[in-house]
Amino acid sequence: MSRFSYVQKFILLTAMLVFANSASSASDEYREISDVRLFDETFLDISSNAFRKSLNLVWFDTLSGWRMGGGSTNADRLFLQTHLKVNHQLSEKFYFGFDLEQDDFYTEKPLQPLLLFADVYPFSSTDIGFSFLGTASVDKKESDLGFALTFGRRPTNYLRLSWLSTDHYYNEKNDEDDSYYAESGYTLMLQSSYSFTDRWDLHLDLRRNAPSDYVFDDQVSRFENESYNYKTTIIYHFNQHRFAGIDLRAMNDMRSLAEPASDEAQDIDYRLVDLYWVNGVDQDYELTIGLRYDDFEEQFRDNLDQANSYDFTLSTVQAYSALYHDFTTHQAWDLGLYVGWSERDKIYLASSNPDDINEGVEAKLRTSWEYHSADKVSRLLFSISFNLDDLIDDPTDGGGIYFQSQF
Repeated sequence: MSRFSYVQKFILLTAMLVFANSASSASDEYREISDVRLFDETFLDISSNAFRKSLNLVWFDTLSGWRMGGGSTNADRLFLQTHLKVNHQLSEKFYFGFDLEQDDFYTEKPLQPLLLFADVYPFSSTDIGFSFLGTASVDKKESDLGFALTFGRRPTNYLRLSWLSTDHYYNEKNDEDDSYYAESGYTLMLQSSYSFTDRWDLHLDLRRNAPSDYVFDDQVSRFENESYNYKTTIIYHFNQHRFAGIDLRAMNDMRSLAEPASDEAQDIDYRLVDLYWVNGVDQDYELTIGLRYDDFEEQFRDNLDQANSYDFTLSTVQAYSALYHDFTTHQAWDLGLYVGWSERDKIYLASSNPDDINEGVEAKLRTSWEYHSADKVSRLLFSISFNLDDLIDDPTDGGGIYFQSQF
C-alpha cells in the first residue's frame, strides 16, 4: 500500500473526526423499537441519490477509502450511507486496519464503532490468513471480540469468514448496575469478491446476528433481538466501457421490548432487486438504465393494547435512467429520471383505527453537479430534485450529496 499523500491524510483525518464525534454523541446500544417512517417516494429518493454504479465498481476494488452520501426523503428525514475502510500492509505477512459501514434508510440508528482487525498470513506458500477482530470502548463491557479466516487477499479474489461476539465482556465487567445478557449475541459474516474469466464479478456480504436477550437494571424489562442482512452484486463486463449488473438484498430485523408499562414486538423485512446497464465508463458520457424493485414490510404488535398493532408495507417498482457528462478537468454534471409505481399500506388490526392506504405514480428529475480531483480519485457531488408528479403544488423534491475517495 502506497504512502498516503497530504490530501489523503487530510481526508482520512476528517473522516475519523466525523465518525468519532458522531459515535461520542450517540448511544453505544440500540435497544428499542425502530421508529419506521417511510413515504411514497422514499425508494425513488434512495435510488436517485445513490452512488453511480460505476463508482460502486471502483469501491469494490478499493483497499482503503471513505464514502458518505445521503438525501432527503421528506421535510424532516434523510437516508444516509457511510463506509470507511482502511487496510494497511505492514509486510507480506501482516495487515492492520479498520472498517465501518452503516446504511440507515428506515429509522435512525447510533453510529457503530470501528471494527479493528489484524490479519496474519503465516504461510508464504499459501494465501490463508488468520485475523483478530474487535471494537474498542473506554467501557470494556461494550467491546466486541472476534476472529476471521480469509482465503486470498482483499480487496479481490478472496473469501472471508468472521465471528464477532457482541459486548463480549458485558456480564463479567458490568459493575455499574444489575443489567446483564441472559443470552449473549454474536455476528457471523461471510464476505467475498471474485472475478471470473475477466467477464464476471461476484461480490457477497452476508451478515447474521444471532438471537440475544438483554435484561435491564430493573430485572423486569427485557430486550430481545435477532437479524440478518444479505447483499449480493453480480456484474457482467461486455468490454472496458460497458457492463450490466444486478444488486440483491434481503434484510430482516426482529426485536421485542418488554417493560412494566409496555410490551411491544416488531418484525421488519426488506427485499431489493436492482437490474442495470451502464455504457461509457471512463469516457466523457456515461449512460445508466435500470429497473428496480423495493419491498418493505413491518409488523408491529402492542401486546397490551391491540388497537395500536398494525401491518405496514411499502413496495415500489421503478424504471430509471441517468446521464453523466465529464465536461472539464474537475467538473461534471449528472441528470437522472426516475418513474415508478408506489403502494403504501398501513393496516391496523383493530377496526377502530382508520387504515392508511395510498398508491400511484411517482416521478422525479434529479440534477447534479460534481467536482472531482484531476485524477478522479476523489469526488464530491451535490444534487437537487424536482417532483414531476406534482410540479404545480410541490415542485422541488429535496436534495442530496455524496463524497467518495480512495486513499
